[in-house]
Amino acid sequence: MKKIGLTFLILLLTGCVNTELSTKDKVYNPENEARIRLYGQNGRPTIMAISIDGKKETVNVGGSLGQAFSSFIGTKGNESIGMPESELSKDPSKLSGIISGAFFKEFVIPAGSEVTVNNSIMGNQHKHHDPIFNHTVIVTFKGCTGKKVIFTPEAGKDYEVAPIGLTTGCSVTVYEIK
Repeated sequence: MKKIGLTFLILLLTGCVNTELSTKDKVYNPENEARIRLYGQNGRPTIMAISIDGKKETVNVGGSLGQAFSSFIGTKGNESIGMPESELSKDPSKLSGIISGAFFKEFVIPAGSEVTVNNSIMGNQHKHHDPIFNHTVIVTFKGCTGKKVIFTPEAGKDYEVAPIGLTTGCSVTVYEIK
């Protein structure tokens, strides 16, 4: 019963993850804004925190229940606002795992506001009882959380936050797309 309750609590909390910024429907103005592309997938979200109009906002790409489930079944598509392509955005499947399809999402952000980004790999444990040999096998996947990367975007520039290590890294790098 405890496992069911814990599973329900985790599902409830992941459903509350914010996947949008207040700038969602804003038209991009390169005079005072920048754009950023974040990658996410089931079990490997990327988190960005930024101050917009004096209010700290946090967005999670890949960590919401809907995004994680869509990544799990391979139906989550990319969400572009027109940023130039990069080698990784042309084929985000380079990051994909067996049951974890990678995708990206792009955002308009204010220039000059400090941005903090990081990602994590969710750890989990799988337990299986083999009735034939009467033993239990426990497989544990260790999770990790990457160090936070802090930068200040410049007006009119495009940025991409990509994982270090295509499938195993627990850190990110921020690239300027030219």
